[in-house]
Amino acid sequence: MKNKFAWYFPPSDKEIIDIWEKGILTVDANVLLDLYRYHESTRNSLINSLKNFNGKLWLSNQAAEEFIRNRTKVIISSEETFEQARVAVDNLSKEFAKSVGLLKNNRIIPAEVADSLLEAVTPEIDKAKDKVITAKSEYPKYLENDPILEDLCKLFGGSIGDGFDANELDAIIKEAEKRKNNQIPPGYLDKEKDGNRPYGDYFIWRQILSHSKAKNIPIIFVTSERKEDWWERISGKTIGPRPELIKEANEICKNRILIYQTERFLEFSNKQSGRDIDNIAVEEIRAFNTLRSDTEHAVELINQIIHKNTEFLHEGILVLNLRRPVQNLTGSGIFKPLMNSTPSLDATLIESPSEMPKFKIRAGAGNNYDFNLHVISSEYGVFLPVGQYKLKYTAFCKGMENQENTFDTETSN
Repeated sequence: MKNKFAWYFPPSDKEIIDIWEKGILTVDANVLLDLYRYHESTRNSLINSLKNFNGKLWLSNQAAEEFIRNRTKVIISSEETFEQARVAVDNLSKEFAKSVGLLKNNRIIPAEVADSLLEAVTPEIDKAKDKVITAKSEYPKYLENDPILEDLCKLFGGSIGDGFDANELDAIIKEAEKRKNNQIPPGYLDKEKDGNRPYGDYFIWRQILSHSKAKNIPIIFVTSERKEDWWERISGKTIGPRPELIKEANEICKNRILIYQTERFLEFSNKQSGRDIDNIAVEEIRAFNTLRSDTEHAVELINQIIHKNTEFLHEGILVLNLRRPVQNLTGSGIFKPLMNSTPSLDATLIESPSEMPKFKIRAGAGNNYDFNLHVISSEYGVFLPVGQYKLKYTAFCKGMENQENTFDTETSN
């Protein structure tokens, strides 16, 4: 049976060690992008694990392209979290003041109850505000000086795979579409993405298998993906990679493909190199990915209606469907044709569900080919309601209008 169904049986400890010593290590784009989202110690721990790998490092062309396409957006998004944290602390302070005021107005309750709360809690809120300000001031300006990018260029600079040949791309897209329609992993859960992006996971997978086959070497693949088109789940528990993937790898490249989630890779890397496991980093990565998987696919892009599209001016409407209540939602659109340069962006919400809280509209473009529109609840803990949202946007290149790259307004229903 083992000869006939070798792919089904997990590799032995000796085989795993062999692959870690002589195999090829590759990572998904999300692993690289997440480096901008972690604390410095976690980021360094993960980068050191890549540096200490005994085998060869290699990056698929698709993963490299996705990293380059999304890097600026991730950096800007990470910087915006400081503002979200500041608002959260401010709202906490206001709610606390209201609660204390209610206690003071309650004549039956002794005054020292409110006073002792003020004495105990106020300094901690002030400390939290100071820590947020300090964290923001110490956060690196990655768009000006990026040591992460420098490290990645050194690690993968000479080991990036080729893209698909133009003559074969149509056939590959047709195969990807067929797999998506038949729910063949990976990537069939990425239906909401536009253009060729629903096929990104399949493109990465195909390039990995082709590289393993060409080099006749096993591959270790690290990804932050948690979706069921990568991982087998039974009764809510993740068992391991989808068996279809392991079987396909065995059939196509005749080699083992070891697939790790990021934190599991970090654990095993520490163990293999004889270092103590960085439990703090492991827990941060695990917590971050769990939070991300909980909020994944909350927003569905229904349509992008384009009214004007030149290389200097784009106007249109994004139609989004929010599937569950969230603090803020993000919708992404594309520029076709590409704009002449990174544009300034203006946006307004023209349709939304009833019972909207006070909200902000934020719009930004970090490049000339796509953009993000955000609807953000201004009240911490008050979520945006489920339903359809329509956002009108205008993008224009500098020189046409004297505007900033982002547009931010606060509105109430």
